[in-house]
Amino acid sequence: MTETKITRKFRVYRHLYHVNNAFQYLEHNLETLLTNELLERDDVEVWRNRLGELQAEINKNLTGRLHQQEAGETRRLGEIVEKWEERELAGAAVRVRGRKSARKGR
Repeated sequence: MTETKITRKFRVYRHLYHVNNAFQYLEHNLETLLTNELLERDDVEVWRNRLGELQAEINKNLTGRLHQQEAGETRRLGEIVEKWEERELAGAAVRVRGRKSARKGR
């Protein structure tokens, strides 16, 4: 079965969600370790900051690439929609002229 662009796009965004969810999971576990006095508060703050920095770097990279892909899709699909709209407008103009001609013939 061939994967559609929509299915692929959905999978990519879902994986981005999972990556970000993993960072939340890590932060939650750091908090649990702190609560159980297995880590010092200062250490947890350092690790949180490192995780936040890493998450931001990953998101910046991935969303930049996603933005490029979406911009390409917008350009590609925009041309298709524009041609369709032009055909529809031309067809509507022909129908209007036909109705006007029919009224004049009465």
